[in-house]
Amino acid sequence: YEYVHADIHTIDFYGNALFVGSDGGIFRSTDNGGGIGEEACDYCKGEKDPSSSDNPDKAIISLKNDRETDYKVYISVQNELVAAYNQLRNREFMALYPNERKTYVEADKFYSDPRTSPKFKALLKPKLAVLKKMYPQKLGTVVNNLKVDGVEVKTEIDNTIMKVYLPTSLKSGDSISFSMDFQTYFDNGGDVRRRMALFNAWGYKHYNGVHWYPRICVYDSKFGWTKDQHLGKEFYGNFGTFDVELNFASNFVVEATGFLTNREEVLPKELREKLDITNFKDKEWKSTPSVITPYKKGETKTWKYHAENVHDFAFTADPTYRIGESWWEDKVCYSLVQEPHASRWENAADFGANCIKVFSEDFGRYVYHKIIVADARSGMEYPMITLDGGSDPGYRGLLAHEIGHMWFFGQVGNNETYRALLDEGFTQFLTAWALIKIDGEFLIENTPKSKYKQRFKEQVKAIDSRVYYAYINDATKQNDPVISTHSDCFHGALRHGGGYRHVYYKTASMLYNLQYVLGDELFLNAMKHYFETWKIAHPYNEDFRDAMIQYTKVDLNWFFDQWLDTDKRIDYSVKKKGNMVTFERKSRMQMPIDFMVIANDGKTYDYHIPNHWFVKNTDATVLPKWHAWDLLQPTYSTEINIPSGIKEVIIDPTNRLADSYMPDNSSKCNTSFKFNDNLWKYPDWKNYEIKYQPNIWWNSTDGIKLGMNLKSGYMNHHHLFDATAWINS
Repeated sequence: YEYVHADIHTIDFYGNALFVGSDGGIFRSTDNGGGIGEEACDYCKGEKDPSSSDNPDKAIISLKNDRETDYKVYISVQNELVAAYNQLRNREFMALYPNERKTYVEADKFYSDPRTSPKFKALLKPKLAVLKKMYPQKLGTVVNNLKVDGVEVKTEIDNTIMKVYLPTSLKSGDSISFSMDFQTYFDNGGDVRRRMALFNAWGYKHYNGVHWYPRICVYDSKFGWTKDQHLGKEFYGNFGTFDVELNFASNFVVEATGFLTNREEVLPKELREKLDITNFKDKEWKSTPSVITPYKKGETKTWKYHAENVHDFAFTADPTYRIGESWWEDKVCYSLVQEPHASRWENAADFGANCIKVFSEDFGRYVYHKIIVADARSGMEYPMITLDGGSDPGYRGLLAHEIGHMWFFGQVGNNETYRALLDEGFTQFLTAWALIKIDGEFLIENTPKSKYKQRFKEQVKAIDSRVYYAYINDATKQNDPVISTHSDCFHGALRHGGGYRHVYYKTASMLYNLQYVLGDELFLNAMKHYFETWKIAHPYNEDFRDAMIQYTKVDLNWFFDQWLDTDKRIDYSVKKKGNMVTFERKSRMQMPIDFMVIANDGKTYDYHIPNHWFVKNTDATVLPKWHAWDLLQPTYSTEINIPSGIKEVIIDPTNRLADSYMPDNSSKCNTSFKFNDNLWKYPDWKNYEIKYQPNIWWNSTDGIKLGMNLKSGYMNHHHLFDATAWINS
């Protein structure tokens, strides 16, 4: 079916729906139905026209409009489309869930209200998901009137890729101009996850404008045109210049990629002072926001941004945003927080500025002028702007991570669709790095309300929670993947699964192990060299590898071959007999070995065993090279003459070596013995854990029973033991 009105065409909405603009006329919304087998729709109420879509999940919607189309007419048709979806969803929601006594629209609004309790949200969420699946709103982005140098051209669409046939070949050194009209919808249906967001924020609309425009594919030295489908995971874009004007109602507070060129017009000093986050430091958590700029119907502001050398443009807008600001040298971090959250976002801008400082000093100076951290119910990164959530101190890891993306995603600009490890893994490494440099070795966490939990709460190391625990948890089960894999090829391209998380954790572990191999100073200098060489460019795995080798003048091919292209893992053990110390490589990944000897008199001695010709800068005693790799020469013995004798030998006391089985990394066996408090904790990846728990029980037959339970194991996987003994009165 097709309806033509005011040069707007609405084509095939579930095969049987017609819409008009605001001038009246036909409005009919039905779902066609029909089909057999998997194509059938058993809940559709339409006429089962064989020429139209049988199933809502198979239907296609597109809007086409001429340049002369009045914007109000276009908006009215768009509104009718959304209304049609809602009419169908309302019908089925009330049929499926009559006890809710709500329409789908009312239930969705109730779910999105921040004041709704988590309990009610949890009950509504699966019900709303059912309706979204029944009637997926697949609007997305629609491109019209695409021209090259003013000439209409042929196009071909393959899912998320559009091929444009040029009128003439584009030769090296020449240029052409594209022009187009496009519309992007804030819908969240369809098969591909979209990150555009429109939600209710304390009675106001909140917008996250991301991936909202057609992007030209990158033409690079490896692939030519990169034509990977966008499946809602990782991204790749061209560096360029953006001039963008964002028109919002005058009560909105807006931020985006780039320089705000008309700041005095849209955010004058007096208004900026009213919006400052310090005005709301004592605001009750999740209380109703105040009104700084009243809404006036028809009154708008246009926020104008200019950005250079960025590969994407994103924005966020919300009338309840309040602003924090903190500077490091000539770089500024702005925090945008919804006013009801302001009391727990007071330090967000300061924390962000500290991240800029740490990353700039240690890995390479930030080239842009600002970073935004926004309270936006998200956890995503775009050039100069991060969309976040949570509150202090829990959000520190999220802020560090999203700000860290500005270095290898934002400035270096690698193809993370093809190999996500160069962005996500490097950023996971930076996350732990920043948390340690800013807050210290242990995470800053909220104090539990329960005195019992306070009594048994243990501090968590940032490096463990952000890097090693997740990697070792899978590596010890031999379940870590080859990380040099296309981001869409984990778990068969279906969502993030099949070990995808290890583009984060295994890569971050690899970088800490590269630091272990090279030594601290050489590693950091080499990382700076890579950043400076490839910023505002498009490197691949081999470019990182080459940059590190060229700078260090060290053959690291053995290292990168193992970590990037295999599922080999580290597993060493150590034993001593008298003054003879023997190491065994129990798995197939080779590494140099740092170890410490604790003497019987308490003194310590450090040693280093190279695995190649390179010897890092170290104060340790360097022993002969271990000539071995893979399954060859799996053991190495050396005599250590200590005057008072050897008490214990410990492999890598810095705990950077990502050994997949740590109990035998000490000649005494790494073991911990503690009370079982039955609280959730990370398993201890450094020790075999033994936990005891006294028990007392009573029944009328046995009387009082006293008992003891012992549980033990390594990473809840190796050598598991669980036994309880009882004594009856």
